[in-house]
Amino acid sequence: MKKKMKKKKRPQKKPITPEQSTLSKKTTAYKKLTKQAARCHICPALADQPAILSSANGNLNAKIVFVAEAPGRLGAGRTGIPFHGDKSGDNFEALLAHIGLTRADVFITNAALCNPLENGNNRKPKTSEIKNCQPFLKETLEIIQPQIVATLGSVGLQALNLILGTRYQLKTNVAKPISTPNFILFPLYHPSPRVTNWMRPLAQQKKDFKEIPPPA
Repeated sequence: MKKKMKKKKRPQKKPITPEQSTLSKKTTAYKKLTKQAARCHICPALADQPAILSSANGNLNAKIVFVAEAPGRLGAGRTGIPFHGDKSGDNFEALLAHIGLTRADVFITNAALCNPLENGNNRKPKTSEIKNCQPFLKETLEIIQPQIVATLGSVGLQALNLILGTRYQLKTNVAKPISTPNFILFPLYHPSPRVTNWMRPLAQQKKDFKEIPPPA
């Protein structure tokens, strides 16, 4: 008599947690958004520049989203990673470290997703360019659903004003939490060398970052 071989039991799959299900939905929606951004050529002056919106922007479950001005020529415009590769990026990472955070904890994006250039140098995004990118920023925030949106510089704050229909000014609202229907808006100065040297020293910006409300 041949002995019957016992069938090995297949290991049961662990049930998907609500957190995993939410992340999966966010990832799907975000991938779709990044493809739409990559195909966008609405702004004539930016049509040949890539949109900096990818998995390199950060954590889709982040409780804090940072919104800056635009990718820089030596930073994200070159590396494809927001605030990476130039002095502004070094300053930003120092500010994050000062409050015990890393890039893995946050999400970073810009009012304008492409690098605006003039004669080979960075320039400020035009209002029309910020408005053209507004749907991408709005949907990004809807996907991530952060508790805090910290703007970095006046252009980042301008982008949020357009979404919220508000008129907040950086000088009068810097480092002050502002309640909105879906998140706390927290205006901050931009960490570029020009700003840290002439307008808001890095030491003061570290104090400002300390005032960011702790997420629940």
